Amino acid sequence: MKFLHTDKEVHEAVGGMITKRNWAVTGVSIDSRTILEGELFIAIKAERDGHEFLKSAIYNGAVAAIVNRIPTDTPKDFPCIVVKDSFRALNDLAHFSRKRYKGKLVAVTGSVGKTSTKSLLAEILSKFGETYCSPQSYNNYLGVPLTLVNIPLDAKYVVAEIGMSSPGEIAPLSNLVAPDIGIITTISSAHLAAFDDIKDIAYEKAMICSGLVKNGLLIFSSETPFTEMIRGIVKKKKLRHTTFGRHSSNQIYLKAVSLKKNRTSINAIIKDFKNLNFDLHVLGIHHALNSLPVFGVLLDLNLDLNIAVNHMKDWKPVTGRGRFVDLKFNINSKNILIRVIDESYNSNPTSLKASFEVVKYVSFDDYQSCNIKPFRRIAILGDMLELGSEEEKIHKDLAQLEIINCFDVIYCVGTLMKCFYQALPSGKKGLAVRNPKELIPHLLKNIEDGDVYLIKGSNSIGLSLLVSELCGLNGRKISR
Repeated sequence: MKFLHTDKEVHEAVGGMITKRNWAVTGVSIDSRTILEGELFIAIKAERDGHEFLKSAIYNGAVAAIVNRIPTDTPKDFPCIVVKDSFRALNDLAHFSRKRYKGKLVAVTGSVGKTSTKSLLAEILSKFGETYCSPQSYNNYLGVPLTLVNIPLDAKYVVAEIGMSSPGEIAPLSNLVAPDIGIITTISSAHLAAFDDIKDIAYEKAMICSGLVKNGLLIFSSETPFTEMIRGIVKKKKLRHTTFGRHSSNQIYLKAVSLKKNRTSINAIIKDFKNLNFDLHVLGIHHALNSLPVFGVLLDLNLDLNIAVNHMKDWKPVTGRGRFVDLKFNINSKNILIRVIDESYNSNPTSLKASFEVVKYVSFDDYQSCNIKPFRRIAILGDMLELGSEEEKIHKDLAQLEIINCFDVIYCVGTLMKCFYQALPSGKKGLAVRNPKELIPHLLKNIEDGDVYLIKGSNSIGLSLLVSELCGLNGRKISR
């Protein structure tokens, strides 16, 4: 068992009163439900008070805790460090962990594509050495310090994600992370509810520069009208920068992209250096763009680009972020094959348009024995949140996109998506419902062989329920 922090290290980092010594932990958690045996539990008072769940954390394997107070039902011999502010203690331990770490750290931000870029970069860096990346979407004021406190001692590379929902959040997180390299993916209207306009969002994303180390590198997309503003911030902070995008004016750019047979074939150019040809075994020009900053990182770290090219095909999107799920089952003695494109974790206008493009090119060509032609393309769309005062209009306007015509039927979930539904051509309308549970009976009743389902919405809408319901059919025999 590898220990991550000793009692002495934790105490020196956070201060406070320690009740018992001679312990060590394998990791750090703030969630009593997911804590692993051997970990340190930090009782944070947020929407729920972590102190109320200390007993549960101990039951699930916690070996020590950082608390503001020791609950009365805590075992007397259980080690605690009592501090004034456990949230501050989490950040102090994160600062200690970042200072201790001597490898290379890359931080990713942006309106769209953060998590996919992070996971793709981590996949490729793992071919060069032990790599740790922030789990799930640990990108806020809790997730970022949790990423740092859990960096393995033998990690050569770390990939962190930095997000925001309101102004002033990215700079302090960047200062905490102190990245060697920063990446800004696409900038769009996501989180517009908290900002006056997209320029303010671009400025906030550029604040990832705040914590970049001396002579650090910022890699950012030029697919924004705010490129010169970002360049100005980079120059003021005396950093280096690399741009990527579709145009040949970028240091790294897409020369050609082909979408077919459920893969994306890419010809990318690193100006005055290298011509790269590789496949991603996912569909989407947005995925092709997300791959470009990976090469910027590798180039800066002096790593072999050919190794990366050979392993790009190994990457798969994380759950809820565009992963293809193929399901085989039997209905009334008939074999059924359907494909689910699981985009249930997040949605905004930019990413939704990109997902529509994916559905346009999806096929069953990767099944040699499959003769499903033509097949139905079905969209199940949930509300896009945090879009500000124009949210209803933004939803409604998407119904005018020409690519809507590639769908056979569209279902809508939520009050905002009802605006989109009402603007759809009548021949495309499935059902508009308030919550995903209402849609389940209709879906199960109308499944056909060869259906392709795009399931996409903001996470809080709960469309992952529909993904789970469809996945539950896999391998079953059903009568209806």
